[in-house]
Amino acid sequence: MSFDSAKARITRRAALAGLALGAAAPALSTRAEGEWARVVEAAKKEGRVTLYSAFVGLATHNDLKKSFESTYGIQVEILEGRASEIRERIRIEQAAGHFTADVSENGRTTTTLQIKEEKAFEPHGPLPSLSRLKSEFPSDSIRLPTFAIVYGILVNTRLVKPADEPKSWQDLLDPRWKGKILADDLRTLGGGGVLFSVLQDKFGREFHEKLAAQELKFSREIPANERRVARGEMPIYIPDSLTSLAELKGLPVKFIAPVEGLPYVGYDLALAKGAPHPNAARLLMEHCIGLQMQNGYARLGLVPTTRDALAGVDPVIAELENSKLLGTTDPERMNAVLALAKEIYK
Repeated sequence: MSFDSAKARITRRAALAGLALGAAAPALSTRAEGEWARVVEAAKKEGRVTLYSAFVGLATHNDLKKSFESTYGIQVEILEGRASEIRERIRIEQAAGHFTADVSENGRTTTTLQIKEEKAFEPHGPLPSLSRLKSEFPSDSIRLPTFAIVYGILVNTRLVKPADEPKSWQDLLDPRWKGKILADDLRTLGGGGVLFSVLQDKFGREFHEKLAAQELKFSREIPANERRVARGEMPIYIPDSLTSLAELKGLPVKFIAPVEGLPYVGYDLALAKGAPHPNAARLLMEHCIGLQMQNGYARLGLVPTTRDALAGVDPVIAELENSKLLGTTDPERMNAVLALAKEIYK
């Protein structure tokens, strides 16, 4: 074994030890700084890193690739696919012992947890920015929160007067909105399923039965749904992601954050077990919770997971990103929750 390969293995063992250090310290100690410098050095020698992402078309992927490559000279390969496809690809690689993925990017409450339980991930170890994570987005040593998608109510401002705007999720039950609410399908995985689950936890079955009586118009064509509201075909769309605002800017629509808060889905990074480039993987994970990438997520309408003060974010989007979080899905109950949704919304 060469000196460099032995050093890389030692660096990896050291990097995966001492998790408490990275999570608890407000700043890296001199010793930790030295260890992190060795991780960076080893990452540069590895020369590349591969990210498997279940967020297809995420605009910041190009920013991530460019900024990481220009900063560290490390090539970034990004493979995008549906959550189920990413999970299956990682499972096959793990079973065959032929590893390509270094880092997984997936939803926290479903796929990332499932893959974690399949023992396909390793602890990411201490990272310089761990101590800056918000309390509502903790790392469990395996899953590293990077951003969250939040869902609210989209209204057409020409059809919904300010006085009539739904201020609460309960306001959707107002008789004036019967037959006038466009919705992502609440009976399936996705934003609709998230909304059903979170509002079920908050208000119970009676709320959903009353909402079903409002004769929601289901459609899974999310971008088209937003445009339909913008054109005035329907006054209300639920649930709409805050990420839509940038694309809908200038159109007669408004994103509303109800007083109870916004349902959300967190996205995590995780270090793949047997990753061929473990140090570059950890460096990429740190880069994603650094100020530059967190700014990029926030500009898109994704809620950043760190406490950093961000700049260059549209003030309207920035204010909405600070809205109260209402809740997210429980993967252990999701099948039962969706079965209930199908029973109520026939």
